[in-house]
Amino acid sequence: MLVTLFQEFVSKFLGQPALLLGTVAFIGYLLLGRKPYEAAAGFIKTFVGFKILQVGTGGLVSTFKPIITSLSTKFGIEAFVIDPYFGQTSATEVLNSVDSLQYVGYVMLIAFAWNIFLVAFRKISKIRTLFITGHIMYQQSAVLLWALYWVLEGTGQPVTMFTVIVTGFLMGTYWSVMSNLIIEATQEVTDGAGFTVGHQQMFGAWVAYKLAGKIGNKDESVDNINFPGWLSIFNDNIVANVILMTAFVGTIMIILGKGAFIASEAVPGGYNPNNYWFGTYIFETCAMFAVYITVLLTGVRMFVAELSESFQGISDKLLQGSVPAVDCAVTFGFSPNSPTFGFIFGFFGQLLAIFVLIAMKSPVLIIAGFICLFFDNGTLAVFANKNGGRRAAAIIPFLAGLIQVFGSALVLTVLKGDPNVIGWMGMFDWATLFMGTTLLTKALGIIVPIALIPLLMIIPQLQYKRHKETYFTTMRDK
Repeated sequence: MLVTLFQEFVSKFLGQPALLLGTVAFIGYLLLGRKPYEAAAGFIKTFVGFKILQVGTGGLVSTFKPIITSLSTKFGIEAFVIDPYFGQTSATEVLNSVDSLQYVGYVMLIAFAWNIFLVAFRKISKIRTLFITGHIMYQQSAVLLWALYWVLEGTGQPVTMFTVIVTGFLMGTYWSVMSNLIIEATQEVTDGAGFTVGHQQMFGAWVAYKLAGKIGNKDESVDNINFPGWLSIFNDNIVANVILMTAFVGTIMIILGKGAFIASEAVPGGYNPNNYWFGTYIFETCAMFAVYITVLLTGVRMFVAELSESFQGISDKLLQGSVPAVDCAVTFGFSPNSPTFGFIFGFFGQLLAIFVLIAMKSPVLIIAGFICLFFDNGTLAVFANKNGGRRAAAIIPFLAGLIQVFGSALVLTVLKGDPNVIGWMGMFDWATLFMGTTLLTKALGIIVPIALIPLLMIIPQLQYKRHKETYFTTMRDK
């Protein structure tokens, strides 16, 4: 009975980001001394704001995922998809096949408790961030447990409790250390909004921010491009997004042909020749990119405003000096053109890497996933643009696209043995840090994830040494 209640709490509450973030806002407002009805209003606005964000992100995925899949099908590529939900599906199916799916909740709770512990003892750990992106927490816990189980045990027997515990502590250490690592850069990107990124590319965003200054000029932002004459229409973010996506994605749709988009069970809500010309369908599909971006940004503004204010209660009264680590999409509102840059140039990088794999007759072929292309590379572009302008916002996502494909292909060479495997996470950190962790664990054993925990904990200690005076002050202060 208690185990069932625990599993339901993990999956139905901790795994639901809108509820989790709304509750955080509610508690924060109460700790600030607000009246209960004011705290309840904060819960509602945070919940609704995040749901609006999810409508935007879900719309982007549902609109463009079929295009990417059709592109792969058109050219007869049978491969693994680098997409968080394909990676999660692989993990849950493999773990379920060995009666171990319930252990994902254990991993998640151990990781979250460890994160809270490190923040509570921040004077020693130097960790300031609380990772509260619920759906990402569950997703990552599942994928890491699958990967470590497969390379350490893979016997067909249930996962051992020792592997579960090690996975939980490693996962919590990653959440804590990497979200803490990106605090200062996120403060620069968001003009001191008081949160950090808690997602799939925290290490990647930090690398992008640091590398960008050596590549480009931060004064030449993608958001400050002023075109003369008729080109001035590109000065409007919505117009620019529609035109660029129509030119870019529309070309791909023309290559695929209208037959790939005819409405069917495989393409629900697709092209109906009786209602549209194909050209009109292309334009409407591509214009939806700007529609969903606008929806996403509306949700971001709503829930970030509530969360940033209310979390001060938790930071001041419960976990002093703590900073919330939230979804990467919240950064998009601070550089509206960057996600489009990241998507387009990341796509070119992934496409080149896929062609290289085909030319090399690789045993593992990769299908690009939209979530990885847009949200991963879009986030990297936001951070790159802040410190290196449009040049960095183009080059870094292109390089990331190469890394996402090659890194995922490498790790799948050791994970593809089970027929339930259909893809890998594919996001930057999972094509680098966790790719390396999985391969090294395969070669050297359980000592690798165990040793990584104290090694990662060195990073915040080094951060602290660089700016002791302001390290534990409110992160709105530079």
